[in-house]
Amino acid sequence: MSSLTGKVWDIRRRAPKELFGRLEDIPPLAVQLLHNRGYGDEAAIREFLDGPLPPHDPYLLDGMDAAVARVAQALAQGERVYVYGDYDVDGVTGTALLLETFEMLGAAATPYIPERLTEGYGLNRDAIDAIGAQGPGLMVTVDCGIGGADEIARARSHGIDTIVTDHHLGDGADNGAVAVLNPNQPGGAYPFPGLSGVGVAYKLVQALAEEMPERLPYPEEFLDLVALGTVADMAPLRDENRTFVAEGLDALRQTRRRGLHALGEIARRPVSHVGAADISFGYAPRLNAAGRLARADLALQLLRASQSVEAESLAHELDNLNIERRRLTQLVMDAAAARIDPSEPLVFAIGDEFPLGVVGLAAGRLAEQTGLPAFVGAPVNGVVRGSARAPQGVMLADVLGTQADLLDAWGGHAQAAGFSVRPERVDALRDGLARELARAGVQAPAAPRLEADCRLYPRTVTWETYELTQQLGPFGAAHGEPCFVVENVAIDETRVVGSTHLALRFAELGADVEGIWFGEADMRQALPPGRRCDAAFRLNLRTFNGETRLQMLIDDIRHTAS
Repeated sequence: MSSLTGKVWDIRRRAPKELFGRLEDIPPLAVQLLHNRGYGDEAAIREFLDGPLPPHDPYLLDGMDAAVARVAQALAQGERVYVYGDYDVDGVTGTALLLETFEMLGAAATPYIPERLTEGYGLNRDAIDAIGAQGPGLMVTVDCGIGGADEIARARSHGIDTIVTDHHLGDGADNGAVAVLNPNQPGGAYPFPGLSGVGVAYKLVQALAEEMPERLPYPEEFLDLVALGTVADMAPLRDENRTFVAEGLDALRQTRRRGLHALGEIARRPVSHVGAADISFGYAPRLNAAGRLARADLALQLLRASQSVEAESLAHELDNLNIERRRLTQLVMDAAAARIDPSEPLVFAIGDEFPLGVVGLAAGRLAEQTGLPAFVGAPVNGVVRGSARAPQGVMLADVLGTQADLLDAWGGHAQAAGFSVRPERVDALRDGLARELARAGVQAPAAPRLEADCRLYPRTVTWETYELTQQLGPFGAAHGEPCFVVENVAIDETRVVGSTHLALRFAELGADVEGIWFGEADMRQALPPGRRCDAAFRLNLRTFNGETRLQMLIDDIRHTAS
């Protein structure tokens, strides 16, 4: 049965009866939610509930011994250290983390973050020459560098050694760096491949702290940055990432970083109460807007701002950039959507008018809306540069790899990738991708789907249920926020909020529990008082005029079957 939005609901099957029997001391709802998230047996569930796992030994990362030794050499010889980071939140937070680490260790540290529009992702020849002009030393990359053999060789010609810290898929080939720290290197021994870029940089800091405890006594003070970058990069909140984010959120709520306080105020998400969702929807978009539309070093400056006036000015600048980012993203989405061929198993749109900084966002939204892989790009300096996003089940790296003979460059993650192609090869690339995806059986879903964890009785939509779910957080990638369904409840009252949102009350729920359906004010006519319906929702809290109430964040509604 489809809903008012046309979605088909998938409500997860109840966990095996015997699992509940072996875990009688644990609330059944917690067992169900963890089972839904891949914790399939008693041991896994108990391990999760025992608390976040301690971080893995940083020396399990191949190359860590060499990296620590080379940093120690740089410190002993007074060498200059260059930190070369990516322009997204993951890269910028990792850059800030390493800059502050090297400063604490007494090194002269200089950042370099490439311009997205003119330099593109990763190491580039001109940047290496600009760094080399400042003198020999040691360069440490953040969230990039795994495929930069040519640039690493060029850095060496300037007397600069390179340590690569990265998490993108590598082929294991020697790129000339003195050390490569990457949990995704083939044959590596590291037990968790899901680290973000800032997470890998933090492993280096952990190892340095073990060797130099008198100068780095508390590496945990950087977990505010690790949490920011990990959540923003949608790294899976499992294993030690869960530890980093859980402890990092605590650090964020107590952070002394004036820039984050200023950003939280302007986003109306105070840092003192920040959660993972606040990072995803409040902090990360504004920090990312700097690299998308202007200069990523604006975000770096905000993270390192020491004066309130500077912090507030940068926060306002990032907020304005984010407003413009939203406008441009919608323009690209509208233009790309108009070019969709319903007979093809992909969305493919290249536009001269597309701002390069938002093509990845547009591709992600289009993939989410259509259920198809989306490839969106724009010509820059004679080459078409694009971003690709895909739904679960489509391995973009593999798909792009089948077209390697047409591409100048490509790389990324399973569901997110980038590529560059010469303009005269664009049509051939589109055709080749369409053939490959069709051969793999990729097709648009018959209808968009909503996945829900389980049904709740109306009387259990309570503070106690909310508090239980929060004990299973933080929520994010690969550990999603619980979605519940309550069935056959009667609409008691509806009202429009802020011209676009719909507030609802249900007769069977407590009078202090209100639902809010964002952006769906037009649904009010379909939900008159007395009408019975099923609601899919997430639980949250709403504070207004000093009073905090339980709130249902409505994801969808369907009329109850008669």
